[in-house]
Amino acid sequence: MQVHWYPGHMAKARRMMETRIRQVDCVIELVDARLPVSSRNPVLEELSTRRPSVIVMTRSDLADPAATEAWQNYFRAQGIDSIAVNVLSGDGLGLVKDSVHRLTQPKVQRDRARGLRRSIVRAMVVGIPNVGKSSFINQIAKRSIAKTGNKPGVTRSEQWVKLGDIELLDTPGVLWPKIDTPEQGLRLAVSGAIKDQIYDVEEAAVYFICYAIQRYPELLKARFDLDSLPDVEWSDVQTVWPVVEDVFTQIGKRRGMLARGGEVDVERVSKMLVKEAQDGQLGRMSLEWPEES
Repeated sequence: MQVHWYPGHMAKARRMMETRIRQVDCVIELVDARLPVSSRNPVLEELSTRRPSVIVMTRSDLADPAATEAWQNYFRAQGIDSIAVNVLSGDGLGLVKDSVHRLTQPKVQRDRARGLRRSIVRAMVVGIPNVGKSSFINQIAKRSIAKTGNKPGVTRSEQWVKLGDIELLDTPGVLWPKIDTPEQGLRLAVSGAIKDQIYDVEEAAVYFICYAIQRYPELLKARFDLDSLPDVEWSDVQTVWPVVEDVFTQIGKRRGMLARGGEVDVERVSKMLVKEAQDGQLGRMSLEWPEES
């Protein structure tokens, strides 16, 4: 699946961030804990190299805890701070503040050497659409500041948020001009980072079923009361569909998703599967592991 989505506000946001990076002391890069590599924008990753940065893995409550721990070890081995957070409950947000203070300690020491008694640290919050930036801002600020919504593209403009001696710059979510690999696009689609108007929901659902069969067969069987699953690995939708079609048929019949003539409505089943995957209704799943990247 090739995805091309680079609307005007994203191009503008990229130019803004390239300018604002000079005005901040560190970068807080938000990624989805279920797919920490696929949800990293190479443009934002490059911007992060210009300032000390910390990777904040949101939606840790939806991700497989074992995978999250593996990702933290992966980033730690590269010398990168990484913190798993739940932006709904606020778990882990205190560690983010600690990391910002640690990363900007040299700046604070320079300010004190110049005679400044109170040093303000500025951090830019970046991430792709629907990764939870607005919820992160609201939780860490302990008040409703940023507009939230469980869909991409809610934040369209920048704003500064004061947190004592830390000032956060909230920025719009930015995707990159082209998602090169089909698997990357499909993972982003299943996670909810891409608007549903621009990807094939049936292809995304088939990809998800293949991945869940390999990684989380018991969760899949338990959620949809399936007795058995075929042995299948994702390659492309045309190749794997004959193998997984019966899985869609079983799920559709159990959920009563039938079209005229009693045939299973594959589109409805696909939309339901992707939505339940995004909401974590099948259980805690991660969509990629370090050894797969």
